[in-house]
Formats: sequence, C-alpha cells, structure tokens
Amino acid sequence: MDAPIARLEETRGELAKEWLMRALERSSLEEIERLPTGRIVRELPDLIAEIAAAAREQPIAGSGRHVEWAARLAELSGREGGIDAHLIRDVSRLQSVMITALHKQLSTLDPAETLRAIERLTEIFSAMQADAVEEVLRVRSRELEWLGTTDELTGLHNERYLQQELHHLTGMQRRYGHPFAVLVVDIDGLGRINDAYGSAAGDRALVDVATALGECIRTVDTPVRMGGDEFCVLLPNQTAVRARALGERIANAIEVVQGPGGQVLSVTVGVVSCPQHSASPEDLLGLADAAMYRAKAAGERVGLGEEPSGDVSG
Repeated sequence: MDAPIARLEETRGELAKEWLMRALERSSLEEIERLPTGRIVRELPDLIAEIAAAAREQPIAGSGRHVEWAARLAELSGREGGIDAHLIRDVSRLQSVMITALHKQLSTLDPAETLRAIERLTEIFSAMQADAVEEVLRVRSRELEWLGTTDELTGLHNERYLQQELHHLTGMQRRYGHPFAVLVVDIDGLGRINDAYGSAAGDRALVDVATALGECIRTVDTPVRMGGDEFCVLLPNQTAVRARALGERIANAIEVVQGPGGQVLSVTVGVVSCPQHSASPEDLLGLADAAMYRAKAAGERVGLGEEPSGDVSG
C-alpha cells in the first residue's frame, strides 16, 4: 500500500489543481470570485499529503483530526466561517480526485495494495463526511433555536424567550432569593409613522427604538420585543425602585429617536419586581402592564406596580 500512497503524495500538486478545476466548473460566478485560488494551490497539496499519510498508518490516523481537515478545506473553499452544507460537496470532490488517481494506478502498481489504499482513503473520507454532516446539523439546530426565540425585525429576544427567561428567573428567586425586575415599555407614535410614511418607515423606527433600548441596559439584562410597539426588559438582581430609574433612562433614550419628518415618540414604562409584587411569571407581566397603563392615564412616564399590601417600597 505504500507505493500507491507515495504516488498520491508525489502528485499532490496536480491533485490540488484537479480539485480546483472541478470546483471552478461547478461554481457560480459569485462562488468563483470568493475562491482563494492562490491559497488553494499553495495549501491544498499539504492537506492532501496529510490525508494520504494517514491512510498508510495502522490503525488509521486521524481520530480527532477529521473535523480539523474539514475546517481547513472549508477555509480553502472561501468559507472562513467554517463547516457548512457546501463542505459536504467539497469533501466528496476531494475524495473523488484522490480515489480516481488511485484507480488509474491499478494497471501499473500492485492491485491488492492499491485497493487497500482506496479502502482506507474511503474510510477517512467517510469519517470527514460524517463529521461535516454532524456539524452542519448542530449549526442548523442552533440557528433554528435562535430564530425561534428572536424577533426577526429588531434582533431582540421575542415573547417565547421572555416566557422561558421569566420562569428561569422566578425559579432562581425561589431557590436563592435573588430579586429581579420586569419593565414593560410601550411606545406611542409608531402608529402615526406607519400611517403617514408606510410600514417600512415604521420598521426603521422600531429598529432605532431597539437600538436605543439596548444601549441603556446592562449586559446581564434581557431586552425583548413583545410585539407591535410593546417591549419588555428583564433586570436580574434589581428591585422595583432601582429599576424605576432605568425606566426613566430608557424613556429619555427612546424619546430622542426621531421618525421621518422629525416625528418624535413618547414612552410609558411599567415596573414591577419579584418577589415584591408577585412570584408568578404570568402575574408579573400583567402587573407591569397594568402599571404602565396607570402611568399613561396619569400622564406619567414610569409607573410602579401595586403591591398586594397596597404600599410600594424598594
């Protein structure tokens, strides 16, 4: 088997060029522009030599290296982000180039050795394919999870994530006693922007609001778009009184946002905390929403929730 593998190593430059030619033939113009051809010609021969050398060893070398080889091939294919669905095609192409080269040696080298080399290379490439597929599935799973908990327009978390995090925080409060606050933020004026300038202008204003909101809060806080013109912020380790000050800052920041034609927005914030107002995730949102509507009716920007006892304290 050494002779067939040695021939592959000797011709690795030609094999790299063959892989590149096949890639060019089957790529779109956009993909061709991204292909780092110079880097492929320089670095792909070394990768081919490593894979060939692994096939010579007993047991087959490469355990734990299959992902590394796949990632290097992804980079050489112009996808610096790493393994993706296109990599499966690129691995298959490299396998085809190397196996075809071995087939051509059947008439000049020992057939039994050549067939063993083909078998061992196939085993290596099968492992690379399996690793690539597994990584693609992991990436897709993470993407689907992100899409399921993210508001597509603003990039903030959505109401589904809000419910998950509320249950998590209330569980942590029961176990460790850490308080947290909930802010419901209502934006007034987005409807007028939509009516006067269209939904695209309203969407831009929502994105600006989300940006302003994100800039006001701590990295441990969780901003959420609940839908329409209503937002929410979860504040770990905060009481209602301390969170009220943040509500004022949020209102100031958002009211600076201007829509087309210089239209301005107004903000009303409802603030509650756990366990001060409730230890129920559902009740907390309802109480914060009620506090927001009371503040709006009273002409105030920020309103605290009502405690069961009737008095509000920090």
